[in-house]
Amino acid sequence: MVDIPQSVRDRLESLPHVVGTAVGKRRVDGEKTDETCVVVFVDRKVAETQLADEEIVPETVDCDGEELATDVQEVGDVTALSVEPAQEAERTERVRPAPAGVSMAHPSLSAGTMGSTALEAEDGEPVVLSNAHVAAPEPQASEGDPVLQPGPEDGGTEGDEIGRLREWSEISSAEPNTTDSALIAVDPDDVDDEVLGVGPLAGFSEPDMESDETYTKSGRTTGVTTGELRGRDARIEVGGFGGGVAVFEGVDLFTSMGDGGDSGSLIGVDDGEFRATNLLFAGSPDATIGIPIEAVEAEHGELSVIDGDGGTGGDEDGDEGDEPGAPGGPDDPTGGFEGGLRERLEAEYGDVREEEGAFRVGAWPLDLLVVPGEDPGWAAERARGSDADAAVIAVPAGTEGELPAIPAGVAVVEVDP
Repeated sequence: MVDIPQSVRDRLESLPHVVGTAVGKRRVDGEKTDETCVVVFVDRKVAETQLADEEIVPETVDCDGEELATDVQEVGDVTALSVEPAQEAERTERVRPAPAGVSMAHPSLSAGTMGSTALEAEDGEPVVLSNAHVAAPEPQASEGDPVLQPGPEDGGTEGDEIGRLREWSEISSAEPNTTDSALIAVDPDDVDDEVLGVGPLAGFSEPDMESDETYTKSGRTTGVTTGELRGRDARIEVGGFGGGVAVFEGVDLFTSMGDGGDSGSLIGVDDGEFRATNLLFAGSPDATIGIPIEAVEAEHGELSVIDGDGGTGGDEDGDEGDEPGAPGGPDDPTGGFEGGLRERLEAEYGDVREEEGAFRVGAWPLDLLVVPGEDPGWAAERARGSDADAAVIAVPAGTEGELPAIPAGVAVVEVDP
């Protein structure tokens, strides 16, 4: 793909009404041609007679020795969009397990979209993907904050927590940004493996400027819509971040595919299976802006789709492993004492998810880790290393005396499920 020199971008983006530049295909009467060009995005087109000679976009520019034509395309005012009424009521309801494409937000925000099905982060934790401006309000966002499904705009309250904020990208107004993304830690049992109205998420791929592929998204506000890729490697001004403008670079621009509240949706190619290419985060009535999944993974690490069984499979040799918490391992939380313990926790707290052989419990406002103690030594070590607000070792009735030294601040409870 052609690289636009920084000096060329700076010159073009200094011109009146220019809000961004990208590599794309020339469009004639709205139809894409085969000619690669430098796309110059403007908030509105004006007649050349209204501009001074030095304010007119040049017909060609030099890109490292290659003379490329320019194509001025109108995109309007690109912003992180304000929430609009949803077109499909089911997307604003509480759903468990929740499919991608439904309402989600931090308790202090309004509503955006839960973009993905369950994914596995590099450290193995199950997560879903959305925008930072949907799940992590700055500057007050904190790791472990609850994230609601549906979002508050759609009636979500503390009882609708679907996960906890794990990490997010910080948006700068002083220097270019590459992503607006957040990972929310979830219990995969609370997340459906479907993208609502589209089907299962099969994986990730890269947008292709040379193809005529149609791109699809499923979002909280406008549901399933399709569009075309207009430009890659865009640098563009985006309003609505802290009341100001932030510059994003390396993003992709599509024809209009969404509205306010669709932020966080995955954009991808659906050719019998849905493969995501971008994370939608901004737009205008004329355009939709997406972050390449490659940039999302550069920020958060590699993400893998969790299959419909709640996992990504066993070891290469087919074994499931002997680590605590693995199916068949010493603390398999799927049956026996652990299974009964989970049932008790779910009945008491509702929000329970498995985490490395233990249970993470949303005991509002605390983040509580409950470690099954049938393997006493491992349970004590797991509790000692917890990053939860509080940790508890749960043991079968009559066995508390068999535990080794317990870390300070960790409680032990006997349970008879």
